[in-house]
Amino acid sequence: MTDPVAARQAAIEAEKRRLAEQRQRREAAPSHSTSGFVLRKWRWLGVNGAEAVSAVQEVLEELQQASGGEGADGGGHHKEELRKAVEGSPRADALLPAVGALLGQCTPTDVLRHLRTLHAAGVEWLTPEGTDRLAVICSTAPSLLLARSSRSLSGGPAYSLFTSVAMGGAVPVPRTLLPEVLRWAPLPVIDDLIEHGGILPEDDPWAYRSDNEALYLRARLVPGQVTRDEARALDWTWFLRRAEFVSGEEPADTDGSAADGRPDVWDLLFEASVGDATRLQELDAALPQEQRIQLRNLKAGSQEGNWPRSFLADRGLWALMSTLWDPQSTVDPRLSDFHAWTAIRRAYDLVIEGRVEEAGRQSAAFDRPLKPAKKLPPSMQGILPEALNIAAYAALAREDLQDAEALTERAAALTDEATGNLRLIRVWRTTPKNSRDPLTNPYLDLGLPHGSADWETRYRELVRESRFDTAKYARLNMIRGRLDQARRNEAGDSVFFRLPLAHSVYEAPDDVSRSIVPPLEPLPRRTPATSGADMEAVRARAAVELLQDFRTTPPRLDRHRSR
Repeated sequence: MTDPVAARQAAIEAEKRRLAEQRQRREAAPSHSTSGFVLRKWRWLGVNGAEAVSAVQEVLEELQQASGGEGADGGGHHKEELRKAVEGSPRADALLPAVGALLGQCTPTDVLRHLRTLHAAGVEWLTPEGTDRLAVICSTAPSLLLARSSRSLSGGPAYSLFTSVAMGGAVPVPRTLLPEVLRWAPLPVIDDLIEHGGILPEDDPWAYRSDNEALYLRARLVPGQVTRDEARALDWTWFLRRAEFVSGEEPADTDGSAADGRPDVWDLLFEASVGDATRLQELDAALPQEQRIQLRNLKAGSQEGNWPRSFLADRGLWALMSTLWDPQSTVDPRLSDFHAWTAIRRAYDLVIEGRVEEAGRQSAAFDRPLKPAKKLPPSMQGILPEALNIAAYAALAREDLQDAEALTERAAALTDEATGNLRLIRVWRTTPKNSRDPLTNPYLDLGLPHGSADWETRYRELVRESRFDTAKYARLNMIRGRLDQARRNEAGDSVFFRLPLAHSVYEAPDDVSRSIVPPLEPLPRRTPATSGADMEAVRARAAVELLQDFRTTPPRLDRHRSR
């Protein structure tokens, strides 16, 4: 058992029960004294004293009753030898082979019980190595006996497993013996070996177990080889939630908390992946140590907009980084793909806020000449038309139609979406100033995206806010008039400068972050701690292995010594 104090106590209780049962059997047996002549006969077989003789006779009687009838295996002959020994005439040359043969026919539990009786009586019918191993098996505190031993006792597979369990995993089972024990070892014992590193994935323990246990052991050792269907069979919620997140699926509806009542890490990660930074403190507490450090580094980098290259390349973090970083000055789009994306979003946000001049300066950062040997970064190939379009809009705001036309021509050369704006600018250039409408987009003047259906609601809100500002009120009425006229006109919104050209440029990537996602972990242990019953099952198997060390001739003892 994993708790040495509990293991010792359980072993002591089991030994007390065994001794009590043995005492009851002796009390129930007919009482008769053993003569000195019979005691001397038994002493020649290494059985010293009346109590030892009584214990041995008890074992022999039980073996007689448990063994089958006469057969080709010589069972009748062995029973006859046991009958003679019980009656007081043990034969030194035939008794031990008979006892060993009949013990081999017993169940592991009975073998352990009989060997315990012989060990308690001081009968050494095993080889010296077998006797030492029997002392360990019969000990109520085998871990202490093994720790105090001056030499390590090797043995068969079951004995190696018993010593490993007794020592709390400190003594591993040799890998060559693992296939022998994996077929029958209790599952809690196997879990103990896994926790102590005694079983590794390359040992393939699942190959020796039934289907359900095999799947459980694969999930414990090679979780990467488990499929979603197998995880559902195991009711492994953590695996399924992680698989949903990593594959980009929205998490299933939950109450937002894990089974232990803490916030669910996958819900928190999903919120962070879409740019919601309101629960980062809870996410910090829910993440493993390595990912927690990454999250803190991410937050620290947002103060200056300076992150390691690994963060900048992780597109799954861009939404959260954009939320945490609020640049107050022009962003250099050539620093990285993320900086280019942030710069174009900042330019567009400035337009929506009515700070068109600042938006023009931000968009101009995209238009710096490249060195002859340097190519345009892939990220800027899709963003540059938007940047040129915003710069053209800023030129329109200051009524610089010539600059606006030059910028829009360059944008139209990169994307067909800008050709409509180019036609408008060329028409405006040929129209007298007093005959044309304002050049700015009325949707953008209201702080809305081009073509927004909510413009009337927004208009009423601004009117309520500016009811005491006559100039602002007049401007809002003019904007409404332009929008109403566009609705009546067959051309519709196409009479306004279109911004943005493509909304997808401003949207956060839907990639899944790899930097702060917890790695795939093995299935947590689901078996209870190794119990006393599990320990006894291993002990009984180890006792059966000791029958290989059972003597065929009595030990050479000093038969004249006193007990």
